[in-house]
Amino acid sequence: MNYELIYVDSSAINNARYDHKSERLIVGFTSGAKYQYKNVPLFYWRGLQSSDSKGKFITKHVVKRFSFDKLS
Repeated sequence: MNYELIYVDSSAINNARYDHKSERLIVGFTSGAKYQYKNVPLFYWRGLQSSDSKGKFITKHVVKRFSFDKLS
């Protein structure tokens, strides 16, 4: 398997998936929106997994740093 998927208990995020081969992070938000962030190094994925607040981590370290596509 080339990806990891986590479901989280967060007011902002339902789940997140990281594709190791393409370095893409896909985040499903509680609003129903889904975004794919491109060229995200593995250490950001590990940081997301270990963070106390997934929403704050995504906002602070991912949203403004990586290009993205809105999937839904």
